[in-house]
Amino acid sequence: MSSKSTLKLCLLASTLVLGSAAVTSSAAAATTPGRTEFEILMNGKPVGKHIVTVSKSADITNVRIAIDMAGKIGPIGFSYRHRCEEAWRGDQLTSLNCSDQENRSNKSVAANLRGANIVVDGTGFKGNAPATILPSSWWRFSTINQSRLLDSRDGKLSRVNVNRVGEEVLQIGGANVRASHYRVRGAVNTDLWYDATGRWVRTAFKIAGQSFDYRKVTSVASSPRE
Repeated sequence: MSSKSTLKLCLLASTLVLGSAAVTSSAAAATTPGRTEFEILMNGKPVGKHIVTVSKSADITNVRIAIDMAGKIGPIGFSYRHRCEEAWRGDQLTSLNCSDQENRSNKSVAANLRGANIVVDGTGFKGNAPATILPSSWWRFSTINQSRLLDSRDGKLSRVNVNRVGEEVLQIGGANVRASHYRVRGAVNTDLWYDATGRWVRTAFKIAGQSFDYRKVTSVASSPRE
C-alpha cells in the first residue's frame, strides 16, 4: 500500500479521525454520557474496533477514544492504533491528548485552551487554533457544522466541506433507526450518519479501492451525545 493510501486510511480511521431525522443544535442541550463501539469492516470483513467512552465529573466531560485496526490491502499488511483523551467544559474543548501509531510511524498531539485560543503542540502542527475549533473525533454532532477541524492524529488544521445527503433507515441491533447522512470532503473524505438525537451511528469510506464500514455493536440508546 502506498504511503499516500496509508495516510488516508489512518486519517479516516481516526475520525476513525447536518427533516424529521435531521438534528438541530437544540436537539442535545447537554452532553449525555455513554459508550459506543463500532466494529470496523473492510469489504465486509472485520479488521478492527473503534470505541468512544464519555463520562462526566462535576462540570467536566471526559472522553476516551480507542481505535485498533489490522489487516491487508492486497499483499501489504497494515496496522493502526489510536488513543485519545478529550476534556470539555460544556461545549468548550479544554484539552486534548492523542497518540497515533501507523505501522512504524508515530504521531501525537496535545492541545490546551488558553484564553481565546487552543494552543496546539502536534507532530503535524504547532501553534494557535481558534478556541471554537473541534477535533475530528466525530462523536459530537456539531462537528459536521465545521469548515475546519483539529486533526486528532497530529494536530493539523484540516479544511472540510460537509453536505447533508438525506435521511435513511439503518438496521442497528435488529432495529430500524432513522438517521441523517452527511458527506465530508476535503482533507477528510468520509460519510457519516447521526440519528434524530445527534448520536453517531455509522461511518463509511473507501481507501485504495477498499470499502470500509463501521457496524455499531452497542445499542443506540447507550451511546453518548453532546
